[in-house]
Amino acid sequence: MEPGHHHEIVNLISNVGFSEAFLGAFSSFFSIWQFCIAQISPFFMVFLIGVYLIKEVGALKKLTTHLFITSFGYLIGFSIIFALLGASGTGISGYLLYNIKSFRILSGIFILLTAILMIAIAFVRNIAQTLPGSIFWILAPFMGASFAFIYSPCIPPTLSQLLNYASVPENAVKGLLLLIIYGIGLSTAFISVGVPLAIAVGWQTQRIRRHGLVIFGCAFFLMAMGIMVITGLMVYYKAFLLSFFVE
Repeated sequence: MEPGHHHEIVNLISNVGFSEAFLGAFSSFFSIWQFCIAQISPFFMVFLIGVYLIKEVGALKKLTTHLFITSFGYLIGFSIIFALLGASGTGISGYLLYNIKSFRILSGIFILLTAILMIAIAFVRNIAQTLPGSIFWILAPFMGASFAFIYSPCIPPTLSQLLNYASVPENAVKGLLLLIIYGIGLSTAFISVGVPLAIAVGWQTQRIRRHGLVIFGCAFFLMAMGIMVITGLMVYYKAFLLSFFVE
């Protein structure tokens, strides 16, 4: 890289700190960029709703804590893998991107199996007694990582600057940290919508007494995602969403 270009990138990022990375990601969820983020955001919502409904009925505070623990696990998994994929200056990104097809297939299989487990816990008494709803605290980081492998982000201005900065080997550590913060910002936006939505759906489901049906519906959408990823059909879903974005 030419020295002049290197300094240009450094100057470009000088105005983007950790708070700007977080806010840039968070705000993108509530903007036109949602058409791109919707590759994964609806599936996160149904995952969180399913997790909420599977948990045994209890006090709202306890159930909300359950949601936040699960969401925090997702945030960790998503943010780390999202950052590693984008931080090309670290060298790890090259390996992950070279094998991205395999990682996506494994992610699709994991999501499919998680959806099947969700149905099993909800409907099979023996499994429900053996595996409590808190099993999703353990699975959540892997779910977040799977979503990060599947996600093909559009490049908002803030993310563009971060990716340019992180591509320089000298900036590898700080670039990785900035991308982690960006992933945290995006995940926080997911959680800020997903938690209230899960509580609202749970309250309504309690009224109509259709827990099993709603859990099955959530698991069905997750299974559809997993199958689309495994078979390669996910690209058509992404193309459908981006058709709204470019119009």
